[in-house]
Amino acid sequence: MKALIIGGTSGFGREVLSQFLDRDYDIITISRSASNYTNYQHYTCDVGNIKDLRNVLRKIISQNSSLDALVCIAGFARAKPSAKLTPSDWEETLTKNLIYVGVAFQELKDLLNRSSSPRVLTIGSQWSYKTGSDELVPYSIAKQALRTLTRDFAEREPKIKANHYCVPTMDTPGYWEVRKTFKKIAKERTITNFTPKGLAQPKIIAKSLIDKFLKTKASGSTFIISKDGKIRKLWCQSFPALKFMPSLLAPFSRTTPCGLSLRSGTPNRRGCLIIQKQLT
Repeated sequence: MKALIIGGTSGFGREVLSQFLDRDYDIITISRSASNYTNYQHYTCDVGNIKDLRNVLRKIISQNSSLDALVCIAGFARAKPSAKLTPSDWEETLTKNLIYVGVAFQELKDLLNRSSSPRVLTIGSQWSYKTGSDELVPYSIAKQALRTLTRDFAEREPKIKANHYCVPTMDTPGYWEVRKTFKKIAKERTITNFTPKGLAQPKIIAKSLIDKFLKTKASGSTFIISKDGKIRKLWCQSFPALKFMPSLLAPFSRTTPCGLSLRSGTPNRRGCLIIQKQLT
């Protein structure tokens, strides 16, 4: 069995990687960081650079006959008041949370379909289904749109079991980096209020996540993982806050580097965001 983990060399991604190694998977990783392991194949690439990512993915395709699991963990968040956001803020956040996943789906779908039981995992957070943080508006929109993208991919590729998992806030280097950005804008108390029961342990969450990921028969679903690793299905699939996404992005609307038009985000009758597939 073979798994590709995008963002699998540090923090939570490293714990997820360990879970696959414990299950004797052959591993391929893509991340900005160099890998300290020697028993799997690694590519150094920033998912924010779509051209480089596409080249890496095509190299992986050329070297492998099939892929059993695609795990998209890489993400990005930076606290900034919505009134001060720039086009670059929007583009960086959307690219590193949403667009790179769309590119991976597009490039790897045939490789996944060659597996007898292909699976896809995308990572979200409480902001995949909540709103209310003025400091994380682009991140919240990106994660909510990622839910839609994952569900749509599952509908278009019925053989592939693709699901979105909302993990709790964990004690990882990434969390502390984001916390620094809140502190920089004098909002550190805001981020601590997101986790009234404390931070989750990444090792516990990773084991629970991969156990569920490899066993579930669901596809196109969103699951929420609690601090203690318990998992429940999120039944409400609508994103009312995203009714306003076109107007939020209107000042910055243009085609992104991978060909996804930001202007194409429109809500359906349930308020769910539909992103037209314009990836090229």
